[in-house]
Order: sequence, then C-alpha cells, then structure tokens
Amino acid sequence: MSAATFNMTANAGADFSRKFKLKIGDVTTDITNYTLTGVAKQHHTKTSGSVSFTLTKTNASAGEFTMNLTETQTASMTPGTWSYDCKADDGSGTTTTLIRGYFTVEPNVA
Repeated sequence: MSAATFNMTANAGADFSRKFKLKIGDVTTDITNYTLTGVAKQHHTKTSGSVSFTLTKTNASAGEFTMNLTETQTASMTPGTWSYDCKADDGSGTTTTLIRGYFTVEPNVA
C-alpha cells in the first residue's frame, strides 16, 4: 500500500485537528490493533526540529482517527512548510506509512 498524500495548513499558536478515515480501495480498514504515530519536521532529513502529533482512534473498527497538535505545539513551529507523515505499526514489526505530505504553518498577524 502506498501512502496517501494530503497537504494541511495550521495557524501558529492555535489548536489543530484533522479527522481521517482509513480505507484501502473502497474498504474501511479496522485500526483497533495498530499503534499510530505522526511527526512533522522542518525538513525530512533533520533529526531535530520535529513535532509529534497526538493520534487518537475515534472509531477504530471503522478506521477513523484524528491528528492533533496543541496551540503550544503550533506556536513552537517556525512558520513555513514542514514535511509530515503518519504511520501505523501492526505490532508484529510491520510499519506502514498511511499519510504524508506538507504541513504549512501560517504565522499570526499581530
């Protein structure tokens, strides 16, 4: 399965939340037994300057989850375009990238 590309935008200093529903083809994927992780980096090769998303399963059997950042997290991010991905670990050592793309942080005005 190749990762879906989805670009997102958040305002610096504001809470961020985005809902997702995982499907493979037209079939909903049960994510009950998966561990989800997500991270945004200023550049995909950097080892510092990263922010971790909180991923919450909202209806695991229906493949639904949210990706969240707090206002403190978005305030700590330098405005501009970041790279991000969301991964699922099935518990047996297989990790799959579900979503990836660009995460743009817009600066506050005044």
